[in-house]
Amino acid sequence: MISQQTIDIVKSTAPVLKKNGQQITTRMYEIMFQNHPEIREQFNMSAQANGSQPAKLATAVYSYAAQIDNLSALKSMVEKIAYRHVQTRVTPEQYPIVGESLLQAMKDVLGEAATEEVMAAWTEAYQALSQVFIHREDEIYISKERKQQLVHL
Repeated sequence: MISQQTIDIVKSTAPVLKKNGQQITTRMYEIMFQNHPEIREQFNMSAQANGSQPAKLATAVYSYAAQIDNLSALKSMVEKIAYRHVQTRVTPEQYPIVGESLLQAMKDVLGEAATEEVMAAWTEAYQALSQVFIHREDEIYISKERKQQLVHL
């Protein structure tokens, strides 16, 4: 699904993401809310203000970079995030917005370290991960619908 070159490049960025992750994710939210203010209502703004949301996302991005070649190690994190996305009604159409904002934040914070090669690898990696979330969230929605149908029988 993801090329070995992308895996190698993304893994190589893990240390810099561990160091600068929260700065990147804080910048990502600034970009996203500025360019797409309509999605602000899906977010807990107090978790934005106190930095807990950017911190959680920074940890998730770092974990993905460090474990991109061992996604099963991220299963519990993916589950928790997917259920939260369903709860807050995240749609597949919103993933490109987040991805664009995250990649721009990486460029802004990392500067020259965000080479074309690094950005291409992260673009591929983000797209792959977004598909994992979209698929899992679809499964959760379908499961919820089935449960509701059974209740109404």
